[in-house]
Amino acid sequence: MEIPVTNIPLFKGCALAEVEDLLSSVVFQRKKFTAGSLIVSQGEVCDRLLILTEGKVVGEMTSPTGKSLKIEEMEAPMVLASAFLFGKQNKFPVSVTALTHASFMVFQRNDLMKMFRLNPRVLSNFLSMISSRAQFLSEKLRFHSFKSLKAKVAFYLTGEAGTQKKFKLKHSQEEMAELFGVARPSVGRIFLQLQNENIIDIRYKNVTIKNFDKLAELCNH
Repeated sequence: MEIPVTNIPLFKGCALAEVEDLLSSVVFQRKKFTAGSLIVSQGEVCDRLLILTEGKVVGEMTSPTGKSLKIEEMEAPMVLASAFLFGKQNKFPVSVTALTHASFMVFQRNDLMKMFRLNPRVLSNFLSMISSRAQFLSEKLRFHSFKSLKAKVAFYLTGEAGTQKKFKLKHSQEEMAELFGVARPSVGRIFLQLQNENIIDIRYKNVTIKNFDKLAELCNH
């Protein structure tokens, strides 16, 4: 089921009548994709804004050697590749595939600019999204800079924990393996090591951090 337009990040803080009036002033498309469909290809020109209004998609990056790395799963409401639309190298950085039935609102750049002129709040929301994505990509870059799998897992766990000692994992070990670009048994071995070293305790997806300082120290290895 498609989400209400007022729940879309681009229109945050706007009244329904305000959004409807704005949408009637520009041209946009509604597109639907079945599960497994390729939505955009890595390297394709990013000349339009894609807003996921229903379903779930995944972004994957392919290396020059042909290895595929899962970057992120995205669920509606979500705006795709907002940081690349106005860049000099305006190409989609990843391939995006539908994991479920997915619906999009598609705005060409000129119509998006028109909305910015008509409604400053929409422009402010767009700039906020770009800033948030830049922060996310910075964390991703830091994450993938770790040389060891143990450091990656430690960084992942500290990020998931925040200020809490107890939390529930959002991802399965198989999903984490895709995220780290390794085999699933390798992730399981690292969790077992951390538990044997009395750094964490894990029961199914429930994690208790027993030695936060040691876990944080592993991020530097």
